[in-house]
Amino acid sequence: TLQWLNPKSFTIFFNAQRVLRDQRYQLLHYSKDELSIQLSNVTVQDEGIYSCFYYSRHFQSKKQKVEILAAPSHPVLEVSQDAGRGIKLSCYTQGSKPQPQISWLLDNGIELSGDTRHQLGADGKKWSTSSTLRILSYSPQVTASCILQHPALRGQRLMASLHFQDLPSPEGAEGPRPSENPAVPSSPENPAGTSPSSSPKDPEHQHQPSQTSQMSHLTVKQDPESKSFVKKEKNLLLPMLVAALIFVLLIIVLLFMVKLKKAHGVWKRENDVSVQTLESYKSRSNEDSPGHERNGQ
Repeated sequence: TLQWLNPKSFTIFFNAQRVLRDQRYQLLHYSKDELSIQLSNVTVQDEGIYSCFYYSRHFQSKKQKVEILAAPSHPVLEVSQDAGRGIKLSCYTQGSKPQPQISWLLDNGIELSGDTRHQLGADGKKWSTSSTLRILSYSPQVTASCILQHPALRGQRLMASLHFQDLPSPEGAEGPRPSENPAVPSSPENPAGTSPSSSPKDPEHQHQPSQTSQMSHLTVKQDPESKSFVKKEKNLLLPMLVAALIFVLLIIVLLFMVKLKKAHGVWKRENDVSVQTLESYKSRSNEDSPGHERNGQ
């Protein structure tokens, strides 16, 4: 006898007999020594450990772990105005398992990693991922691309590109010219990644707090607030939990007071009824006492 069990320990097939009412499971082959089945329309909920039992003179079993990969959706690229001058590029994807890898590719072939964040979906299996890249200045000839890599893509990559010639130049900033301002990488002597010919009087270059690098006439600004943002979220988490606990305790106290008030009203009504009954009994006894005295005389 042969038997297949799904990850929830439900019998799928017992010999050639279907047991589980899931039409996605199909019988491929059955013989005295083989029970082969097939599962179609696979979802991430189907992953887990499948068990095969072989009943003969000696019981045998074997388990097989099945992992389901969910390919991410095609990336969506959005552009928004950043604080001050420059723009912010955002790349979004969803429905992937495991988490995808997002990088940014400039037209000179250099890949950068932006500020990437992952969020688990309501099903507890698939992820939504976003990556942000901030641009201080750019040239119309530059192209930036969002590159998506995932094991389910089997070596292929999903890409969404943006041509800066379709965007207006930021106010007060002009893209560097190829002949006048070549690419200058960031260094300790030039931490802002600006050109040596930049004016030292420019406050944008004197007090730039974040590391930047200029490649192919494109100045890229890494997000300096990502770590501080995570710390702020952690610092705000404890007060929010305390406030929620106080709110729950307040609701419990209010419900207890309401219940106590109702119980007190019931007790008061019962006490009034008992007092009235006692008074009526006393009045009746007083009315009956003269008749008993006359009968006695």
